[in-house]
Amino acid sequence: MSDQRDSVVEYISERFAQEDDLLKTILKNQEAGGGPMMNIGPDQGKFLELLVKLIKPKNILEVGSYYGYSSVWIARALSSLREADATKQSNAKLHCIEVSKPQCEILAEHFKLTDLEDCTQIHHGSGIDIMQRMIDEGKIFEMIFVDADKANYSNYLDLAAKLIPSGGLLLVDNCLWSGKVVDPEIKDKQTQAIRDFNDKLAAHPDFDSCIVTIQDGLAFAVKN
Repeated sequence: MSDQRDSVVEYISERFAQEDDLLKTILKNQEAGGGPMMNIGPDQGKFLELLVKLIKPKNILEVGSYYGYSSVWIARALSSLREADATKQSNAKLHCIEVSKPQCEILAEHFKLTDLEDCTQIHHGSGIDIMQRMIDEGKIFEMIFVDADKANYSNYLDLAAKLIPSGGLLLVDNCLWSGKVVDPEIKDKQTQAIRDFNDKLAAHPDFDSCIVTIQDGLAFAVKN
């Protein structure tokens, strides 16, 4: 959840991260649904797309997909890799974890609209439970993007460390929380949970990490 659209973001987006009609449709459907406009910005979507093309992951995990705006940016990059190198990327897939059953149905419809059904898989349920099951099954994800319930960010970090191989990438959104993390007077549970995650990631022995100041702060961590 970011999408902070000021003049700088608009400048970048108009030149480097233009939204096509399908991405705009997802945003319109999200607005019509009456829920909060929780999605990344187009500049951040383009950044994720470029990262996928750079590291060429076989499998990507997204924890918290909502209407699928970020999912489409990621899956389209993965799809282009599959087309460019069918021998190595033919089975590459984005796995999306979403706790809401209605959102899973919306996700499926949006993947159908964008012709991304073949390179995506939706998992309905708790991120903690599904990630633990994936660990038990020996799954590996070269890239994980987390944009879900903030209270569990530290738990997601523990689980991601077991799912990402050496050289893999962990990305976590909203790590600046509109600047609240640097204000000692703000002590609500969500803000403190993000502070705790940031501190834990910074000291984590398995990751070399930083926070990129795109949108609401994107944690960027490479597995040692």
